Amino acid sequence: MKVLLLMLSPPAANGGMEKHFSDLANGLANAGVSVSCMSAAEHLQSLDSRILRYPVNTNASRYSVPLIRSIVNAQRRQKFDIIHAQGSKAAATIQPLSAILPTPRYIATIHNFKSRYPSPKRFSAIIAVSHALARDIGQSTTVVYNGIRVDTQKAPPCTLDVCDHPIWLAVGRLVHAKGFDHLIDAFVKVKGTLLIAGDGEEREPLQKKVEQLRLADRVKLLGYQAQIPRLMQSVDAIVISSRREGFSYVCAEALLAGKPIISTDVPVANELLPPQHICPIGDIDTLAALLNTPIPELEETQATTRDYAARELTIDAMIENTLRVYQEVIRDE
Repeated sequence: MKVLLLMLSPPAANGGMEKHFSDLANGLANAGVSVSCMSAAEHLQSLDSRILRYPVNTNASRYSVPLIRSIVNAQRRQKFDIIHAQGSKAAATIQPLSAILPTPRYIATIHNFKSRYPSPKRFSAIIAVSHALARDIGQSTTVVYNGIRVDTQKAPPCTLDVCDHPIWLAVGRLVHAKGFDHLIDAFVKVKGTLLIAGDGEEREPLQKKVEQLRLADRVKLLGYQAQIPRLMQSVDAIVISSRREGFSYVCAEALLAGKPIISTDVPVANELLPPQHICPIGDIDTLAALLNTPIPELEETQATTRDYAARELTIDAMIENTLRVYQEVIRDE
């Protein structure tokens, strides 16, 4: 089987979709699939040496003639069985190609909620990374959860300069969508310490909020952290405060690290966690109350969820489920 993975993220992008692109490509190559990848050159650097790489200008329009020509030329040379778009921009680019290149099967994976989605008539399959996103897309969308690489040895904890327990960790870019402003507001009524790992455009206003609420001794903005697994091993629990998510890698990583979680009502937390551990978006009082739940109670109630994550949220499970979609669309040809 020969597969072209197409992703058109900006070169500097470094989020969940970019991680998925690399993990999927490398996992498929390890499974014996002949994989080629087309993306910004920056996103090709972490790929397995067996993968054929096609760098393109992803800052160009999705209707860019040079971009479309690159796809057409690659298909004519390699004769792919499947062209698999990652994200809405890539899906929009390949959507009209079936009239020019009728041979390959076209698949799109959608990672985030959008006002418009690919036309199911132009694709052999549309994949969503959560059930909530699949319901929003409609049209018999298939769900394949993103996978997380599981280390055989847990990362060693790091030393934290805090004394108030429990220690909560939130992870993500400091942007409006992550809801860290609400989380800081909630922490006025919460015992313990809150660590926020990440950087972004809202760092300054969030730091001002921490100081105005006199929380500087208990709420700390850590900035960008390269070793999130070590941080997770060093804290008592994880909190997700997002206003919106397509798929929360933080939720998956926390479950596989064995950590209890409190989350707002976003995928995939709202599909995996017990409903009593999910907070309505924007409900600061309920978020505060959930953060005051005893940690042992969270750990006990989420034991089944952690077992499920260990089976279904791994790279191996993601590759197996993606290959199943590939085999089905080829069989239906």
